[in-house]
Amino acid sequence: MIKVVYHPLFETHYPTAQVESPERVQVIKRELENSFPFVEAQEATEEDVLLVHTPQLVSRVKEITNLYKVALMAVGGAISASRIALRGEKAFALIRPPGHHARRDFHWGFCFFNNVAIAVKKLLDEKVIKSAMVLDIDLHYGDGTADIFSSCDEVRVINIQEDDPHDFLRETEKALGSLKEDLLALSAGFDRYKLDWGRTLDMEDYYRLGKLIYEATITLPCFAVLEGGYYLPHLGKVVRRFLEGLSGQ
Repeated sequence: MIKVVYHPLFETHYPTAQVESPERVQVIKRELENSFPFVEAQEATEEDVLLVHTPQLVSRVKEITNLYKVALMAVGGAISASRIALRGEKAFALIRPPGHHARRDFHWGFCFFNNVAIAVKKLLDEKVIKSAMVLDIDLHYGDGTADIFSSCDEVRVINIQEDDPHDFLRETEKALGSLKEDLLALSAGFDRYKLDWGRTLDMEDYYRLGKLIYEATITLPCFAVLEGGYYLPHLGKVVRRFLEGLSGQ
């Protein structure tokens, strides 16, 4: 059973685009809370953030009203999910703000700290893993993650950017077939949903996507971190179908 990492701080209002609202995590939480066990996120430290970001970026984030504590908790949620994965259970970090656009010294696209990159870098620095694949299934290219790991031989970043559902699933399966790293980290965006911006995948496609990943990681640590997904009427159900596939249901 997948564990969902969450904290009430993620429902905080802070200055960002209107679509990246607290309602995103609220609708997902309501859909998942009766089907999956929840675990409370633990706040990350500034030292964790500095594993991949510059002090200048941290200072800029601190200046944004109501944001810094929430952003640290989002990083902590990703780290918590990675720890659960190392114990042999899959985990989903239900967090905000998202992170895959955050570069070393630049934040944009609703992202401030790169949650998944920090979690992976922390495991590498602790030498509990030697390598990792970051698989990004969001509509938008995870430029921040790609930038952060561009000179890191231990981390392979793959963005699936196909606009046809069959091609998307095929390319995902191809990427998973090449998986040889010690851990799989998922930047799990849901804005490719057919009624969201990407207009690519339906709910059953997300189930199949989760099932492909489940089958490729039966014996491998795997955790997912929420990135995009903005069509609130269906967002919770889309995430639930994905997690049902990812848990092998």
